[in-house]
Amino acid sequence: MTRLRVALAGISLAVLVSCGGESTSLKVEEIDDAVKAVVELTGKPAKFFEINATPDLINLFLDDGNGSAINFVWNGAELRDETEVAPADGFSFDASGMSFTTDVYALVEDELPDSLLRAFTITADGPNGEILNRVVVQSERGGQFSVLVDSVGKILGSDPLTGP
Repeated sequence: MTRLRVALAGISLAVLVSCGGESTSLKVEEIDDAVKAVVELTGKPAKFFEINATPDLINLFLDDGNGSAINFVWNGAELRDETEVAPADGFSFDASGMSFTTDVYALVEDELPDSLLRAFTITADGPNGEILNRVVVQSERGGQFSVLVDSVGKILGSDPLTGP
């Protein structure tokens, strides 16, 4: 596991655990606004290691161009201050290459009605740095896994998630 994955997993897990919202709807429709706010604030290109939308907020891990990821949190239509800078490696992606519908997680939700939707994630984890979309799901028994989906939510596969 890369240093970035370890750092992001820890940050993401902390945010997910702290989120206690009742809604299962993921804030996917706010991702474009969150990206725009980060770019306006930093003046940096819209290159990210990861973006994830939870029921309560959006985490954006900006590639600073110097080997680190800067974590920003979008909550309630506004951007919080930087929250963390961590060493990073792996691929980042240009946000202009993102493609997804705002209901990209709907089929996963329909297929797994007793599970909790935890996040929609966008990363450049393909074999050659391709952008991949995943829906992170938690079962009734507490186990988590990610469902790989295409831009309109068609289920392509799944991966188990393991904790630190």
